[in-house]
Amino acid sequence: MLHTLFLFTHILSAVISIGPLVSLLPIVKKMENASDGEMKAYVQAFRTAITVVKHAGHVLVLSGAMLIFVSGWTWTTSWIVLTLALMVLSIVFLARAFKPTLITFGTPEYNKTEFIKKLRNATWKYIILLVIMLWFMVDKPMLW
Repeated sequence: MLHTLFLFTHILSAVISIGPLVSLLPIVKKMENASDGEMKAYVQAFRTAITVVKHAGHVLVLSGAMLIFVSGWTWTTSWIVLTLALMVLSIVFLARAFKPTLITFGTPEYNKTEFIKKLRNATWKYIILLVIMLWFMVDKPMLW
């Protein structure tokens, strides 16, 4: 029963940590033709989505750790090690990819075209990182 609870929590938090990122792609597209007022709303939506992703990631990590304890997997299993390595990389990436770009909005450093380009690229890169981690968790490749 405990395993099922942690597994459900882990899967739900994975969905919540990936879903908002996918929804950001149409927002970035709409930013291209947005007025200043619309841009402000889109940037706020972007910030909110990143916050949701970040907090869902906290639940994802905690539930994943609990799953390792209750399931019999070890911390040295190849897919777990690789997932943890990508997780650390994604945390660093999340901190460096979105916040520095988002804080330029409304400042003299803000350039709409460059701003949108950076957000689009960062969103795709982060989605790719999360999908690779998702593959490790679903397929559980034994590489060593």
